[in-house]
Amino acid sequence: MKDRTTELADVLARRELWLLVSVGFSDPYHRKRFELLKKPDFRHRVIQATALVSEGRSTIELGPGEVNPRQLSARDVFAALDSESVAIESAYRKLFGLTAVSQQCPACEVEYDANSDSTYRSQRLGDLAGFYQAFALQVSQDAAERIDHVTIEAEFLYVLLAKEGAALYHGDSQGVEVCRQARRKFFQEHVGWWLPAFSRLVSRVSTSDYYCRLAALTAGVSALERVCLGLPPSSMRALPQRSEPVVEAACFECLNQRVEE
Repeated sequence: MKDRTTELADVLARRELWLLVSVGFSDPYHRKRFELLKKPDFRHRVIQATALVSEGRSTIELGPGEVNPRQLSARDVFAALDSESVAIESAYRKLFGLTAVSQQCPACEVEYDANSDSTYRSQRLGDLAGFYQAFALQVSQDAAERIDHVTIEAEFLYVLLAKEGAALYHGDSQGVEVCRQARRKFFQEHVGWWLPAFSRLVSRVSTSDYYCRLAALTAGVSALERVCLGLPPSSMRALPQRSEPVVEAACFECLNQRVEE
């Protein structure tokens, strides 16, 4: 059993990795947020995090699209970003489109759901909004992404891990359990089943080394989180479904701030 210090270090390391996933797949046009990837202190924390979480996880069973956490390499992600920095916005547009959801590798959860009924999909978005609101979090209209976008879902996991880390630090066992159960349910219902598929598609479709490496890291982070939550590998092979645009105005009526602590 891990002692509290070791457990806290692991939680905070995974927090940094989910923040990397969130910011890494954000639109480079929003430079203030995307610039975090270039800050030396953030890079140092993430590189240290990958070194910590990759230890002792060489024999885990992987599901479709997952990558062994031992292969996590934040250094490669940052190096690729530096080499493509000038063209990164163009690479993002080519991969994910300008306004419509990409048909080749959509970055939104419900696009991978086999049930294309608009009412069902609206209910899925409503469930996501419920998770965010349960922790007094809101998604800004300025975020320019749907609430089921990889950047938003990854940021929510970042927040849950940050709150869990704070509870661990203060010895709040009830707070730790609340965050952990929420994280487990959220990951199982809204992240783990589609994120590896999304990562695999990005790796296959993208001509950008940065996005290929970020996708591989994301698949490893997803596998790591699943293992830490004690969940089995998913047997589902999610594929993007062509569908009508999701109407989500109702979901955004009361969500007017970016997910944050």
